[in-house]
Amino acid sequence: MSAKISIPGGNGRMGKTLIKEIIENENLELANSYCLPDEKEKGLDLGTLVGHNPIDKILTDNFLSIFEDTDVIIDFTVPEASILHVEKAATYEIPIVIGTTGFSNEQFDKIKSFSNKIPIVYSANFSVGITIMKNLINDATKNLGSDWEIEIFEAHHNKKIDSPSGTALLLGSAAAKARGKNLDDIKQLSREGIIGKRKKNEIGFSVVRGGNVVGEHSIKYFNGDERLEINHIANNRSIFAKGAIRSAIWTLNQKPGFFTLDHVLK
Repeated sequence: MSAKISIPGGNGRMGKTLIKEIIENENLELANSYCLPDEKEKGLDLGTLVGHNPIDKILTDNFLSIFEDTDVIIDFTVPEASILHVEKAATYEIPIVIGTTGFSNEQFDKIKSFSNKIPIVYSANFSVGITIMKNLINDATKNLGSDWEIEIFEAHHNKKIDSPSGTALLLGSAAAKARGKNLDDIKQLSREGIIGKRKKNEIGFSVVRGGNVVGEHSIKYFNGDERLEINHIANNRSIFAKGAIRSAIWTLNQKPGFFTLDHVLK
């Protein structure tokens, strides 16, 4: 039996990528997808939307459609919408996979609060490569010791609305945790003017926005005459879609709880 997957925000960058991946997978079925009422793509056949033959399902503006005749929801939208989606998913007891970034701590805690009712998989980045990179950062940070300075670089397309990226913060959190620190206490998001010498324990972030860059992330370690870099470059959004779909299928055999891509890959 095919897994039925619903996609909110089907006309977005990741929404279209997810729809395309689902349509092309014979073991999956696209359940429903919706967009905001004033979107120009509203009413289009979902196959046509992503360059395929029509599949007799349209992009609707009916918010409730994604909870109808579906097994699981994959959500790459915006924080406010994701909270509505997970709240309603919990009511209908439908698992949800969330790749939205830019949550406040309060919003994130609210998302997690519904995990006592349904399985929730959250990741700021559903790339398997980024998950491996996070583990490499943990090992490198511990082995290099506290004398090495840490800086994180990220680049994305010009339509990304949050900064630094959720992935950059994810990588920074891995480095901070490896040092027994909370990232919020040591991160440096902005440097401007006469700021004085670099603080010994801070983790700095550099952000670039431009063109159609899918995603580039790098962590750089500095110590006197040495520099170590761990890099990841995403060339196609399909890598995130594949990771999210893998997670969605995984949730179908899980009890309620809050999970990450690490749990899915074990």
